[in-house]
Amino acid sequence: MPLDSLEDVRLFRQIVASGGLSAAARILQQNKNRLSQRLAALESAVGVRLADRTTRRFRLTEEGERFLLASEPLLQAADHALAATAGAESLGGRVRVAVRSAFHGFGLGEELGRLLLAEPGLRMQVAVVDEDADVHGQGFDLAVQVGTLKDSSLVAKPIGDSAFGLAAAPGYVRKFGLPRTPRELADHECIRKLGAEPERSWPLVHRNGKRVNAPVAGRLECSDARLQAEILYAGFGIGVRPAAEVRRAVDAGTLVQVLPAWTFAPIRIWVVCPKGRLRLERVSRVVEVLTRLVASLA
Repeated sequence: MPLDSLEDVRLFRQIVASGGLSAAARILQQNKNRLSQRLAALESAVGVRLADRTTRRFRLTEEGERFLLASEPLLQAADHALAATAGAESLGGRVRVAVRSAFHGFGLGEELGRLLLAEPGLRMQVAVVDEDADVHGQGFDLAVQVGTLKDSSLVAKPIGDSAFGLAAAPGYVRKFGLPRTPRELADHECIRKLGAEPERSWPLVHRNGKRVNAPVAGRLECSDARLQAEILYAGFGIGVRPAAEVRRAVDAGTLVQVLPAWTFAPIRIWVVCPKGRLRLERVSRVVEVLTRLVASLA
């Protein structure tokens, strides 16, 4: 069976575990029609119909039930084969990785550059994203994800926690002052994340453990963390930045810490990958780089 079909087998198991195409599309954050096409491609590859599906119902056929049971040892055998290949390889080949744009400016480029210089046989494709990447659909060997994991078919490894705080440029502070309490954030220009749902509050934690959902407002919503940072440093608004960046910028005089007694709860950072990939030396070396980077953000 081709490797593409093996990934569709993993997807089939995710669809079944989710209870249908619609639920799987929500969990994986993929287009439902695309999932349906991949399921149809798998059915074509194995030569049987695996599930009856309508707009309201998803039910495995008898052949689908048998295939579900047989697919687990099939995938295990594929993972073992990958592991055997990994044991004999040198650090060569391609690694396709998705990283968060918030990593920009913390030495990721330098780390990856040193790795590539040290390993002439290694090739890399790096995608910078602000949302969880579609690891299977976009063919990534590994991806950085933040917070709650959604795709149970992926192998996940925690690489650290990242703390975030609030900051503003000195020019903004001179003109508009600083909020004294989380509630006063609603009176300021807060640079908010653009997503499927409007960001109306920030969940803050006081150093004494008290938690509040502080209402926020502002004229700017932006989906790109790098652009958020540019706008913040330019003097517009109060923004959310990694704690390490805030400390560095405060020391340099380019940012002022906002509500220093309040921060965001640490967020768990993961690398996720299809089963078997972490056994590849070239992939594990990239994970080492990412782990060092996350440690620098703490």
